[in-house]
Amino acid sequence: MHARVLFLLVFVLTFSLAPRCPRAQQLPRRVFIGIDLQGITDSIQQRYHLPNHNGILVRGVRPQSSAQAAGLQANDIILQLGSTVVGTNVGEFVGQLKQYRVGDKLPFQVLRNGRKIRKPVTFKGFPQESSPWYEVQYSSVRTGANQLRTIITRPTASAKAQVPMVLFIQGVGCFSVDNPLGRADVTNRIIDSLSRRGYATMRVDKTGMGDSQGTPCLESDLLSEASGYKAGLAAIRQLSFVDQQNVFITGFSIGGVMAPLVAQGENLKGVVVFGTVSRTFIEYLLENKRNQSQLQGLPADSVDNLLRTYSAALHLLLTEKQTPAQVLARYPAARRVLTFPQHYTYMQQWQDLNLPAYWQKLNTNVLALRGAADYISYSIDHQLIADIVNRAHPGKASFVLLPDVDHHFNRAHDLAEAMRLDEQADPEKNFEFMRVILNWLDDKQKQKA
Repeated sequence: MHARVLFLLVFVLTFSLAPRCPRAQQLPRRVFIGIDLQGITDSIQQRYHLPNHNGILVRGVRPQSSAQAAGLQANDIILQLGSTVVGTNVGEFVGQLKQYRVGDKLPFQVLRNGRKIRKPVTFKGFPQESSPWYEVQYSSVRTGANQLRTIITRPTASAKAQVPMVLFIQGVGCFSVDNPLGRADVTNRIIDSLSRRGYATMRVDKTGMGDSQGTPCLESDLLSEASGYKAGLAAIRQLSFVDQQNVFITGFSIGGVMAPLVAQGENLKGVVVFGTVSRTFIEYLLENKRNQSQLQGLPADSVDNLLRTYSAALHLLLTEKQTPAQVLARYPAARRVLTFPQHYTYMQQWQDLNLPAYWQKLNTNVLALRGAADYISYSIDHQLIADIVNRAHPGKASFVLLPDVDHHFNRAHDLAEAMRLDEQADPEKNFEFMRVILNWLDDKQKQKA
């Protein structure tokens, strides 16, 4: 748990900063301050002999960052930003830094070994991604008021003038898929695998994440997010090095919900989804809550009571379109189960989707994958996708259940082990799913349009 909290604090100090009049090629890199930080607690105040809780403790400094270039060190206490005294609130500290852009300069006053010193900081941009397997192009697409960072990769080893392309759609939640400093990151490893096999790729960062600008991610909705991936697909159609007869979508988790929306009306060679949902959102949520409650060992009567409250609250929120505050006024016990990784309107739009209707309109190849140890998604949803597509377009779709892998690509033998692995810092991954995906993509490329 501590590691997850620390990650959040690091993440908010690698934020993006809004350009005044951005255009597609001018979206700047976000500022990379690179501080692992912590607010001042009672014990920290005593240890450093501080007069109060004002200030920020530097727990660590990231390589290639503005903080490292300025000479900041672990155990420094940041007391002032320019002439502004740093208070007790970490969020305010982050907010003060958000006004600065790449190239701006600001003196930090820090306390080091009992002495106050001045450290001029020049704000550096976040490093760009690099790989021996591909060239990288940073661009952007606009959808509504949002300008979204796109990261395009082109395999370096391919001798072909035109190469197949994969639009990568990530899972639910507010995080960036632009992580050049974490080569072991799952997304990066997926992109590497595709590139080594000769596939170009595109990622689209969500609004407010990474370099993307516009509506804060936590305030955005599902249809707006889907429009960003749709804009990415339109941008792919303008790339001269892409074999337009071999464009694919891969959607992971909720990316598999987005995929049939984005694919509507497009000439795609295929769609791959992994660990996703095809039933109504409420139907899925109720099964998921029962399954996870049982895995956690809750007594059967407690599970029953929980689901009664949960189903009633979900009906008000997702069907009647009440706000969380309205729902909790009637069902205060539902507070702990009405927590979602994105805005509640995002979830309401998910409930409104008739996913089977989207799937049956797709006249393209479809591969639905699920890990047998996945306690977050269910085989019934993936088999349903295959059945719907095949009923409308016989032979186009298949469902494959993969052994020894869970929703997060961890190597796990069953659901209980997968749940336990979520509490481990760095569980072993099982990337056998990528071999299955790559072989399927290669096979579909051979098919004539």
